[in-house]
Amino acid sequence: MFIQNRLPSSGAPKSQAVLKAPVESGVPNPSPPIADPKERDWRDDVIYFAMTDRFQDSDPTNNHDVDKSNIHAWHGGDLQGLIDKADYVKDTGATALWITPPMANQKTFVDTDGYHGYWPVDYYSIDSHLGDMDKFKEMVGTYHDKGMKVILDIPLNHVAWEHPHWTDPSKADMFHHNGDVTDWDNDWQQENCSIFGLPDWAQENPKTEQYLMDVGKFWAQSGVDGFRLDAVRSVPKEFWTKFNKEIHDVAGDDFLLIGEYYHGDANRLAPYQRDTEMNSLVDYPMYYRIKEAFAKGGSMTQVADGLSWTNNTYPEPELMGLFMDNHDTQRFLTEADGDKRRLKMALTFVMTANRIPTIFYGTEQGFTSDKTGWAETSRKDMEFDKDPELHGFAQKLGAIRNDLEPLRRGELLEMWKDHDVFAFDRKSDKGEAIVVFNNSEHEQHRRMPLRAESQIKDGTVLKDLLSEKTVTVKDGHIEQNLDAKFAGIFVPVS
Repeated sequence: MFIQNRLPSSGAPKSQAVLKAPVESGVPNPSPPIADPKERDWRDDVIYFAMTDRFQDSDPTNNHDVDKSNIHAWHGGDLQGLIDKADYVKDTGATALWITPPMANQKTFVDTDGYHGYWPVDYYSIDSHLGDMDKFKEMVGTYHDKGMKVILDIPLNHVAWEHPHWTDPSKADMFHHNGDVTDWDNDWQQENCSIFGLPDWAQENPKTEQYLMDVGKFWAQSGVDGFRLDAVRSVPKEFWTKFNKEIHDVAGDDFLLIGEYYHGDANRLAPYQRDTEMNSLVDYPMYYRIKEAFAKGGSMTQVADGLSWTNNTYPEPELMGLFMDNHDTQRFLTEADGDKRRLKMALTFVMTANRIPTIFYGTEQGFTSDKTGWAETSRKDMEFDKDPELHGFAQKLGAIRNDLEPLRRGELLEMWKDHDVFAFDRKSDKGEAIVVFNNSEHEQHRRMPLRAESQIKDGTVLKDLLSEKTVTVKDGHIEQNLDAKFAGIFVPVS
């Protein structure tokens, strides 16, 4: 969805000593996640988000109305393209694919096509630009066979102007008729007014509620493993309480429901995870801190304190979706003025913090967006060999996370924070990994104490899995010169 960016209206509490995350016991490190996608805990997953129309065009027979010279038009990407590029997605380290809504969409409105999927005209069919239902099921099966899950984006706040219910006068009461949202901070307007003129469902109407429940159940039984729920803030919380329960009743408790609440205040997101059976939400509060610190060179205390605040606010922080950019934001590399070292730091943070990492297609290839008209230009056609070096770095990070159980399940223990440097220990009974960042433009020297909870002993040699550098623990401390714009993942050398 296109929603105005919102920063938190109140300050976050200062950093706490220990940040919440589950701990497991078992065999020593490394401990890769379970290969069977149906049996794998979501905490062990890495989500790769692809806009189907912009990812890979593999079937020219469905390229009607395609105009790749027009950023607002269909570009030809399709379900067959997702199938053909499944190995690419897996090789990034991803274990789950999130795709934009595949439902039949309105073709054009004000010179913009519904290529993105968020203007449905028929919830029960696949858009002909992408394929058909048989191809959709083949795509899901392909990813399952490769050990990956599939998350379906589903818009339930609104539909397109050509949806048959909107054009049927007898169903007028199924929609709101209050005009557009004019004040994005007004919660009543968010729930009862239209977003950019889109027909806005009246979920409080039992007929509307049942219709949308049926849509959800249909797709929950299509073979997918979860939903990304669009525009959560714009739908009454009471609806989500009922919807989430019914979907879990149909698809099981392991069916992931990850909501998009586009706001920077964790206190607004937390009640949905606590009260509505919404397993997860997209972690916008941390996104803003990632952008300001890693992309803009701000203080690392923003990241450290933000982690503490959100980890102590969300009921299950380890299930929240952490990201550095997506289809509704400026590309990270553009925010960072093209500095790939900053992108590598941010990507390392996303892959090592106690969250479900969520990577937007093209981030691993150094994609940028245009500062004018950025919403559309964040959705350029995928280039699979645009930046091999950066792609290799992302693949390495994915492999490290998948190999190291502490990075997926360990509690997050803050070790050090100041304006330039932030370090934390991911610790579980299967091992430890110490993650260190230097956000400065210059080399920094730090002598950082290990946490009292750490099992790492004096004399232990720690190796950074990214740079191959080593450091020896002495007197319960790590002392090292940190290169400018540095990210490291240190583990004990066997």
